[in-house]
Amino acid sequence: MAFFTVSSSLLETGYVVRVLGELDYRHSPALRAELDKAWAAETPSVVVADVTGLTFCDSTGVAELILALRRSRALGVRLALVGVHGTLERILAITGLRTSFEVFTSVEEALQTA
Repeated sequence: MAFFTVSSSLLETGYVVRVLGELDYRHSPALRAELDKAWAAETPSVVVADVTGLTFCDSTGVAELILALRRSRALGVRLALVGVHGTLERILAITGLRTSFEVFTSVEEALQTA
C-alpha cells in the first residue's frame, strides 16, 4: 500500500497543510478533509499547501488542488503551493495550470507574501 500522510497547523496568519507521499484517488479524500479544516478556521489570509514531500500525484490529486484553488477564490483566501516538483510540476506545466497557482520555494516565503 502506498504511503500518504497529511497534517495541518495554523502559523502566523496562514494555515499550512503538509502533504507527504502519494496523492492519488485513494488519498485525495484525506487531503480534502484537511483542507476543509483550513477553510473552517478563522479566515486565514493564506492557505499554504506544502507538497515538498509529495512523491507522486495523479489526475485525482491535481483535481483536488484545482478544487482547493476554486474554493480559496470563492472565500477570498489565497492558496499557495510550496515545493512543487516531480510529477506534479510536470502535470501543472503540461496542462498550463502552473500559472493559476502561486508557487513558492518555502512555507516562510509563502507566509511573508500574505
